[in-house]
Amino acid sequence: MEQQPKVAMVTGGNDGIGREISLGLLERGMQVVAVGRNAESLAETERLAEHLPGELTCYQLDLGDAEGRQRLIVWTVQEFGRIDVLVNNAGVALDKWVSGLEVSLETCQQTFDINTWAVLDLCQKVLPVMVEQGYGRVVNLSSELASLGVIELGQTIAYRMSKSALNAMTKLLALELAEHSNVKINAAAPGWVKTELGGEDAPLTPKQGADTPLWLATLDENGPSGGLFREREVYPW
Repeated sequence: MEQQPKVAMVTGGNDGIGREISLGLLERGMQVVAVGRNAESLAETERLAEHLPGELTCYQLDLGDAEGRQRLIVWTVQEFGRIDVLVNNAGVALDKWVSGLEVSLETCQQTFDINTWAVLDLCQKVLPVMVEQGYGRVVNLSSELASLGVIELGQTIAYRMSKSALNAMTKLLALELAEHSNVKINAAAPGWVKTELGGEDAPLTPKQGADTPLWLATLDENGPSGGLFREREVYPW
């Protein structure tokens, strides 16, 4: 029997690092659902994917829409029958270099809504599917700025707290899934990448930033789970 291609979902898969992750999974022959808010950037991702071996489906959605997230998962399972890879790449940084003494609680809530709660919601919806099918890879995009072990600068507190919470979520869910050895969840710190979020001064390209997430999304059964990785190496929590 011919093996069916794996099905991957990439949030924020229409631009920057997420686009490169989507293209990288397509290069590996996967069926990829690229989720994004912007129709124009989704169309550009479709253009770039035209000659790649995998199959791309673009899905326009604001991840702040809880009912929309539910519809996304239901549609994907109905359309493809499974979800093998979930890359939670979409994120916002609404308080870049704003003092923690000045950032509003509203900004913190908006940041957590996308960077943390939407990710948890997707994990809660997708991981049971992966457990039932006996295979799954979840990759949560984190940040070096969220690492409690290497903090040297203040500010940007809403974004950094949301990603630190994401790291904790990743570890805790991995512990709950320990008996399911072929369902893995990890976090990736892509580094300082030249994107809308990272700015023009960043030294890394989106393709370079996508390398570790792609590695984690395609781990074999002996690969790690419950870790934070940068440049394919363990990074301090």
